[in-house]
Amino acid sequence: MYSFDAKIRYSECGVNKKLSLPALVNYFQDCTNFHSAGTDGSWEVLMEKGFAWMILFWEIEVDRYPAMYEEVKVGTIPYSVKGIFGCRNFFMEDAEGIMIAKANSIWALIDLESQLPVKVPPDVAAAYPAGEKLDMTYTGRKIAYPGEGEEYAADELIVRRRDLDINRHVNNERYIRFATDALEEAGFGDRTNPEGLRVEYRKQAFKGDLIYPVINDRTSEGKRIFTVSLNDSKGMPYCLVEIRE
Repeated sequence: MYSFDAKIRYSECGVNKKLSLPALVNYFQDCTNFHSAGTDGSWEVLMEKGFAWMILFWEIEVDRYPAMYEEVKVGTIPYSVKGIFGCRNFFMEDAEGIMIAKANSIWALIDLESQLPVKVPPDVAAAYPAGEKLDMTYTGRKIAYPGEGEEYAADELIVRRRDLDINRHVNNERYIRFATDALEEAGFGDRTNPEGLRVEYRKQAFKGDLIYPVINDRTSEGKRIFTVSLNDSKGMPYCLVEIRE
């Protein structure tokens, strides 16, 4: 396990002065890199070997979003490295040590030349000692676009340089921001503080690509669920984002 302490910043909050969902995802993503730094699993070492981790799936549960200036602890627990996959939990605790958010994530190790997944080498796997999984929901890593509910389309968007990460493709947090922006544009208001999130990443998007958001709005087991499919021009999803309230 690895953790670091932080204080919620003005730049990470929405109009309600609380940490936004995209900012929470960035905390978790940064925690991954802090944990791996200086090991055989670091971004730098993997790049030298021609590898990179690519996220396939997020599942996040939030009890509450911390307020601006609030002190928190952010942590990660790798719990499985098997075959091509690596799995990690994440958590955020408040100053009293109460867990206020937790997440599951599934990653694949990619050969940068072929852009295909490869089996994780033993020296890389050794950089992530397995811990105990958090007590949370673990669904499959696939999200199906719903067959029922109301459907809406939002305006297309273009991938800009600011959306890219150091791997020169759209950063995984940006897809979540694309989805919440599409919901607001479609008239659903600010949806950046939901109680649950699932994201399935299907293919990479790059600078100049056009993304066409399609929104499904439905209710299941008393919960309102938005599924945003971020599609290419042929209607094939780059990413599916499911927001539960």
